[in-house]
Amino acid sequence: MNISTGRPVNASPIERGVHGIGYRADVDGLRSIAVLSVLMFHAFPTVLPGGFIGVDIFFVISGFLISTILLDDLNRGRFNLLDFYSRRVRRIFPALSIVLTTTAVFGWFALLPEEYKELGKHVAGGAGFVSNLVLWQESGYFDSAAEMKPLLHLWSLGIEEQFYIVWPAILWAVFKFRLPNLPIILLFAALSFIANIVSVHANPVATFYSPFTRTWELLIGAVLAQALIDGRSKHPSFFGAAANRMSASSLTAIAGAILIGATLACLSPASVFPGWRALFPSVGAALLILSASGNWINAKLLANRPMVWVGLISFPLYLWHWPLLAFARLIEGDTPNLEIRVSAVLAAFALATATYLLIETNIRRKWKSRAVTMTLTYIVCIVGMAGYSIYLYNGAPMREGIAMDAKIHEQLEGTTWKYTSNDICKAKYPANFRYFCTQTREGSPTMILLGDSYANALVAGLVANPATKDEIILSYGSCDPSASAGDPEIKTQCETQDKIISETPSLRYAILEAKWPRFDSAGRLIDYFTNIAVSDAAWAPRYRDGLDKRVSFLESKGIKVFLFGPKPEIDYEPKYCFARPFKQPVKNCRVTEAEVQDRQQELSLVLKDVLARHPNATFFDPNPAFCKDGTCSLKTQDGLPMLRDKVHYSQYGSGIAIDLFVKQVQREGYFTGH
Repeated sequence: MNISTGRPVNASPIERGVHGIGYRADVDGLRSIAVLSVLMFHAFPTVLPGGFIGVDIFFVISGFLISTILLDDLNRGRFNLLDFYSRRVRRIFPALSIVLTTTAVFGWFALLPEEYKELGKHVAGGAGFVSNLVLWQESGYFDSAAEMKPLLHLWSLGIEEQFYIVWPAILWAVFKFRLPNLPIILLFAALSFIANIVSVHANPVATFYSPFTRTWELLIGAVLAQALIDGRSKHPSFFGAAANRMSASSLTAIAGAILIGATLACLSPASVFPGWRALFPSVGAALLILSASGNWINAKLLANRPMVWVGLISFPLYLWHWPLLAFARLIEGDTPNLEIRVSAVLAAFALATATYLLIETNIRRKWKSRAVTMTLTYIVCIVGMAGYSIYLYNGAPMREGIAMDAKIHEQLEGTTWKYTSNDICKAKYPANFRYFCTQTREGSPTMILLGDSYANALVAGLVANPATKDEIILSYGSCDPSASAGDPEIKTQCETQDKIISETPSLRYAILEAKWPRFDSAGRLIDYFTNIAVSDAAWAPRYRDGLDKRVSFLESKGIKVFLFGPKPEIDYEPKYCFARPFKQPVKNCRVTEAEVQDRQQELSLVLKDVLARHPNATFFDPNPAFCKDGTCSLKTQDGLPMLRDKVHYSQYGSGIAIDLFVKQVQREGYFTGH
């Protein structure tokens, strides 16, 4: 994130900051508030749960400083777009290229193939300033945990750079056609803010990562820049005069500090964000910038030397801190202990200081030629291409120390599950459903998998088993087997599945498998691992009736129903049950059989009730594939993972479960080859 624009030492007139009034130490102090908030949130989230708003403070600062530079250049008639981008390159590329390169090199030695493949994509996205778009695109059903992505934080840099690409051209056009500055800035800000408010509930991920729904925060800074420039003219407008009065008042800084402090204290990751809540830190930051640098809060709190120093290194500190914390989580397999997190924070400060003193300062003071700019550009392009190569080569699985465990790693596919969709299915059925559209071969389906990703995970075993491999298997959509979900999109998928079933007389078999719910003794839906009730409503009867209706519908079409029961699951990634670079296994992938039965008990009663109503339906219990002598292991005797992530069968595990299933149903006369 470009959070260090404007420097006090040997800066060019444009970089000196604020339209001729000189360097403001308090703005660097405000940067330190922002970066320390983010750092505290990432390293010690329970201490400062609202610390993520530091990014919003950065946005306002960046919008203010960049707009000030652009407006000042345009007013003075010295605007040069190439010169503007050259300064951005010299400001951003040195630290960014070092962090990206270091992250990729360390990942070579520390990460498993799937992890390294994802890192390569993010290195390319970071180098191309599209990290926010990459993260937006990959968010979804199989997305890996955010805290395990070493370059997750570059989403904000992507939004800023996308703003920098578009905003200079817009301001140039405003001046070229003699349009009023402030109304245009306010119009764009209003459109962006309205889009943010409208979409934050319906599309929270898109609202978070989209440049259009976050631009209003940078434009608050632009409004502030225009107001202060106007206020320092010979004949300030009403808006400029109001800005002057507010700047002189000590209440402005107090109000800004209260807004930021209250937001830090009251918000948490569970809060709907950005939405209207992002107004508080954004307006608070704007008020602190608007306040005169001589006001007490600005002069004594923000402009003191330690705060200013952290502000000066804030850009490299932001870049360094998150990869260190994320790598620690990846290697430890969980939130690192306090000692490791403190060490990561101290290392981030040391690396940021070195980056600032040895690289950034020298480039800003000494190396300002066009050759330096082009060299930095080439370096970032090369780093980006290297990252994309890592992605294309599947995370370099033949690396020394990695290749010997290839059989294990190929099972830990995570987000790259190859059975999600294929062209055979997409050519025949609507391909715009959320997740699954795969058919094993051409022809009219004879077997359909109904449910969600859990059902889809059975495809690997079905196509490999000699008794079922000749079936034409369709896995389509994502529909709760009980069709009881309230999500309109899920309901639509269930209806589409029913339509396909009704129009496909060749279907003989249906397998129902899903992320089965867990109920307490009162029938309430509870979290599988925490035992916390999702709501007070009795969900079990509704679920039973929906599942009963679903099975009745299938049987009315002459379809044999196989109901796959729940399996043992864990709340951590199975990859941590195997040795990895720098680390022996930190988990054992085991759970007691008693614990598994306790988790499944209430659901089992629901399933038994449904099966009692449908004696022709067959129930398959996968637990024997995992459990023996009171212990359930998610690793096979030959050391391979039964799951590819926390909850989905690996290809190997799918094969074992289907083998067990086939042996059972063959005794009932199915899939016998006759």
